[in-house]
Amino acid sequence: MGKSVKNTINEVVAFLIPVFSVLVCWEIISRFELVNPVLLPPPTKIIRHTLILLGPADVGGVSFFLERHVLISFTRIMAGYLIAATSCTILGLLMGINKRAFSFFNPLITLIMPIPSLAWVPVVILWLGLGNATIIFVTMIASIFPIIYNSAAGVRSMTLKHIWAAEIMGADRRTIFLKVLLPGAMPYIIAGHKLALGRAWRALVATEMVVATGYGLGYLIFEARTFMDTETMYGGIAMIAVLGLIIEKGFFGHLERKTVEKWGMSRSL
Repeated sequence: MGKSVKNTINEVVAFLIPVFSVLVCWEIISRFELVNPVLLPPPTKIIRHTLILLGPADVGGVSFFLERHVLISFTRIMAGYLIAATSCTILGLLMGINKRAFSFFNPLITLIMPIPSLAWVPVVILWLGLGNATIIFVTMIASIFPIIYNSAAGVRSMTLKHIWAAEIMGADRRTIFLKVLLPGAMPYIIAGHKLALGRAWRALVATEMVVATGYGLGYLIFEARTFMDTETMYGGIAMIAVLGLIIEKGFFGHLERKTVEKWGMSRSL
């Protein structure tokens, strides 16, 4: 068995032990009714119920096709996040390398950043109506600030010594940016994108609850509350956690291995 395979197995085991420990305690608490099992169903029931919902299901006349809710929410969050990721990474890097850009944009960002993304929902509804555009827009707003600030901070964290060393070796501005500043900023950029995606999930679910377009995990959880269907509610919450884990370990994990870990700027935990 190769070293990389052993490391992967160790990482999986280290991740699963605390998760299973919490689930076992949860199961015991619920089964012995230390907490009302209606309010806190056992994990085994939630898992079984979630598997049932992965197909045609109906609760109180409300359609609960779980895979459709998952797909629609995933599409919305990716749309909002990718718009923010593309534009705000560029803006953040520009603020990092250009003092004038930083001086111009920083006061605006500092002024707008404390406003919760959900505070924009009523305004955006007036602009765009009740629909996907509103949800995507609010999700985008929630994503932008961690990306901008971390991208700028990553570039600004590089000392002049790195730039001088590259200049001495004959590097031009383009080479310095691509070979020195951008790789040096990458740990900050990735961290900013992780934070942005977490904020985007919160904004997405909350906006889906308010806008109520008929589909989405936020809508699913909120409508299940109407029928006191806590198993569906927890199932929807679990799907959000699973999707977040897939993105974290799949996309960001792969990106870190191919960049900062490969370059020796970070190490795998």
